[in-house]
Amino acid sequence: MTEPTPTAPASTVFYSEEYYRTLVERFGYSTFDLQRFDFALAGMKHDELNLRYLCHHRANQFIATAPHRRIVTTGFGMSGPPHMASTSQIMKMVRLQQGGERCQIVLGDLDAYNGRTRSYGYTRELAERFRTFATRLGFDTATGVLRDQTGHAEALTTMYLLGRYAEDADFDTAEEDNHAYYAARGLVDPTMTFRRRLSLALMAADFVSLGQTHDAVLVLLGIDEHKYVRFAQRVAERFDQHVPLCGDFILSAIYTRLTTGFNGHPKSSKSIPGSGITVETPTNEIRRLVRADQAKNPALSPVYQLMYQMSYTSYEDLLDIHQACTEGTPRWKTEKEHFIEFLAHVKELWP
Repeated sequence: MTEPTPTAPASTVFYSEEYYRTLVERFGYSTFDLQRFDFALAGMKHDELNLRYLCHHRANQFIATAPHRRIVTTGFGMSGPPHMASTSQIMKMVRLQQGGERCQIVLGDLDAYNGRTRSYGYTRELAERFRTFATRLGFDTATGVLRDQTGHAEALTTMYLLGRYAEDADFDTAEEDNHAYYAARGLVDPTMTFRRRLSLALMAADFVSLGQTHDAVLVLLGIDEHKYVRFAQRVAERFDQHVPLCGDFILSAIYTRLTTGFNGHPKSSKSIPGSGITVETPTNEIRRLVRADQAKNPALSPVYQLMYQMSYTSYEDLLDIHQACTEGTPRWKTEKEHFIEFLAHVKELWP
């Protein structure tokens, strides 16, 4: 794999490069399937993209498409109030939108209702709160789409139509990489049950629906969710003359790194108490968690990872903070105190 030359020192290693290599080897990706960035996107140069994201899949084909014929999309399950890693995904969408990209955020109320067996009323309430939160973070609904899944007839119809081309094996191979971890804690069904299949199929339908009116769709997901894009691609590749759907649009993706969870958890999750800082975490607890991060390796620091995932500061500042963390200088301690204030402010935006 040939990577672009970063402006950071050659010894700088950001989280999850090993995970990236494992994905390539384990799932049969080539370096043309999952690539590092060597181009600019939404005003961000390739060095910044390689810090804030892990890799991309066909995003170079996305940016080669006319701006008015392409769209970026992401979604959130309504299983609980967002943690800061989820919040960072909204911030990324705001940054892409401000950089000139047309963007869509899907609030997965039906996804949580089926996939996480939350009550319908609870998911609907969360969807409305997420909607307010996203706009307070800067998402512009005048130029972008911010919708839930309930009542979106187009995606629901698309889900039914693509169901004819989905096979059992497609679902079985689409388990999220951390599925066993969630299942062991009773947070999700241990097998690919019917309700979980509905949840996955509707997510794929959200992607395919956009492909009916756009030539290129760019999905923003965590790297542990890479199988969802492959699922949608495999189903769309089977479309024939009998389906009233277009399957030859470009379905691409940009993947974020996994944000290491606090208290020894593999990643931040709103479903696992103590794994991350949420919008409902008391400020005193935020202060304790941030100060308790004594990692000298930024790749192992959940605080530093949140800093570059969120719209906390500039790319140039992040490189300086990376060095401060590595060397354990007073700058790192001071920066963590500033970050506590930043997180407390973000928390106040949650309705």
